[in-house]
Amino acid sequence: MKKIKLILLTICCISLLTCERDDLCPETTPTTPSLIIGFFNNALPENPKTVNNLYVIGLDNDNVLPGYSVVDEDELILPLRTDQNSTTYTLISDTVLDTDGNVTSGNSDTVTITYETEDVYVSRACGYKTIFNNVIVAIDGGTDGNWIILAQPENDNLTIEDETTTHYYFNH
Repeated sequence: MKKIKLILLTICCISLLTCERDDLCPETTPTTPSLIIGFFNNALPENPKTVNNLYVIGLDNDNVLPGYSVVDEDELILPLRTDQNSTTYTLISDTVLDTDGNVTSGNSDTVTITYETEDVYVSRACGYKTIFNNVIVAIDGGTDGNWIILAQPENDNLTIEDETTTHYYFNH
C-alpha cells in the first residue's frame, strides 16, 4: 500500500512540474503595427499642423476608416494589408458630407503605400506578427490638386516594426 501511495505521489508531483502557464497572449505584446503619419506645416516643417475635416477611406471599401470621419487630426494611424504588398487610402481634407453621409466636397489625395511583408514569430501564445520593410508612400493629388505637398519617411529603407514612433511625415 505504501508503494502505491508513493507511486501516486510521484506521478502527481511529476504532472504538476510539467504544467505550463496558460497560453494567453498579453495585451501588452506588440502585434502587427500600423503606419503612423504625422501632419506638419509645409511653411514651418518642424511644426505639427492639424488637417481639418479629415475623412479616410480604404481602396475598394465604401466605409470610412473608424475614427476618421470628418475629424481634425495632426496624426493618422493606417492599418496595412498583410495579404498584399500595397495598401491604398483616399485622404480627403476639408470634407463636407450631405445628410446621407456622402462626400459632397473636399480635396482628396490618394495615398498608396508599398512594402515587403515579413512574418516574425512572437511566441507560442501570440503566434506571428507581420512587419513591413522598404515602405514607400506615393501621393496622387487627382484632378483637384495635392493638399499633401510632401511625404517624407522617418528614414531611408523604412521598416515598420512597432507603433512607438511616427513613420512618415506629411507636409500640407
